[in-house]
This record gives sequence, C-alpha cells and structure tokens, in this order.
Amino acid sequence: MDHKKIAVKIETKSNYISIAFTGDLEYGIIEDVKKELQAQSFETEHGFIIDMQRVTNIDSTGFGMIVNFAKKVSVKGKKIVIIVVDDFIRNLFAISQCDKVFPIMTNEEDAKQVIIGDWSGELSLSDY
Repeated sequence: MDHKKIAVKIETKSNYISIAFTGDLEYGIIEDVKKELQAQSFETEHGFIIDMQRVTNIDSTGFGMIVNFAKKVSVKGKKIVIIVVDDFIRNLFAISQCDKVFPIMTNEEDAKQVIIGDWSGELSLSDY
C-alpha cells in the first residue's frame, strides 16, 4: 500500500514568511500541517509565499486549508502568493478557481515582487 506524505518547511525571510510544502496536500494527511499553519505567527511585513514546487497532488481539502489560512492572513492585512511550477498542479488551481483569488507565480523572485506590490485577483477571498 502506498502511504502518502506531506512535509512543510517554514522559514522567516526579511519581509515575508516562506511556507514550502513537499508531497500531497490531500484529505487524511494534512491535519498536522493545518495545526502548524494555525500556530503560525503573523509577524511579517508583507505576508506569506506558499511554495508548492514540490507538491505532487492537491485535493479540495488542501485548497480548503490554503483558503482558510488566507482568510486569517488577510484579517491581519497580509498577503499570500503561491509558487506553482507543475502544469498538473497549475491546472488544479485553475479548476478550483484559486488562480483567480491568489497570484500564482513560477519562482520565488517573481513571488517576492508580487508580495510587495498591489496585486488583486478576479475574485476576492470573501467572494470565493
């Protein structure tokens, strides 16, 4: 039987916090990750870059976790930018319409530029 796993690495950078996921963001294996995110400090100048370059799959539970985290972040006046390089994962973001709510970049340099800028999506977080 194939046991899926997810790992998270949280790093505080100069003006944002990087949250890098590795593995599958799926039902049944993200409870610990949710707890880690809920315990996250919001002491950052601009917000969070969620690095999903090493994510192999995400389901509605994973998207829900990101959206719930984003709601807490937005209440604090911070932003979220997501890094996605895999076409399959990018398509899942499009199907879920998360790409209309969050800026989706392909690398950290572009994500850093967006997080300090004034990006607004087609859908607001509250409309999503």
